[in-house]
Amino acid sequence: MLRAVIFDFDGTLADTIPAITEGVNLTMRQYGFPTHSEAEVRTFINNGPRMLIRRALPRELQENECLLDRVLADYDRLYKTVCLHTDTPYDGINALIDRLRERGVRIGVLSNKQDHLLRKICTGMFGDRIDCIVGTVPDRPTKPDPYLAKKLAESLGVDTRDCIMIGDSDVDIRTAENAEMQCISVSWGYRDREFLLQNGAKAIASTPEELSLMIENRMERID
Repeated sequence: MLRAVIFDFDGTLADTIPAITEGVNLTMRQYGFPTHSEAEVRTFINNGPRMLIRRALPRELQENECLLDRVLADYDRLYKTVCLHTDTPYDGINALIDRLRERGVRIGVLSNKQDHLLRKICTGMFGDRIDCIVGTVPDRPTKPDPYLAKKLAESLGVDTRDCIMIGDSDVDIRTAENAEMQCISVSWGYRDREFLLQNGAKAIASTPEELSLMIENRMERID
């Protein structure tokens, strides 16, 4: 029985690359390191803030864990000052969430973005229309480990097998597999359809409207 839809955030609900790039480059400038384009930062994301900053550092410094700790702390501080520049979801997302809520479906957001910043952005963007928001916290596994997905499902009061994971990356596909969730991938985010298919996507939506129909079709089959 489908009881919850769990969305990835970056590239699935909203375009966060401009604000992430701004935060990364503020941090790199502080240390005198080279800055990065939005296209470069797009390739750095999906594995949490620590991996984001590791990939943004000059190659010869990427394995310097002490330096990485310092730079990551500064990124967290600086990204906090610009994260609300992401203030609008993709077209059609609000309508999709409202339709699901009208059907009695619980809504979650699951991301490798820092938990405190994810909550700040989601609350500003969606108000109280998201039932549970879970991001990454220090010393806990990130996606695709199922830890966060199981924590979110537990907070929603549902079994992971009664959830659909919606995301734009291979990380979301593997997270769903590891947590025994259904999965629908979306092609409007940061990974294209061919990449998603190569990484095991079984169903891909190209618009929020198509995604809504795919979810509702699954609900009707189950009902």
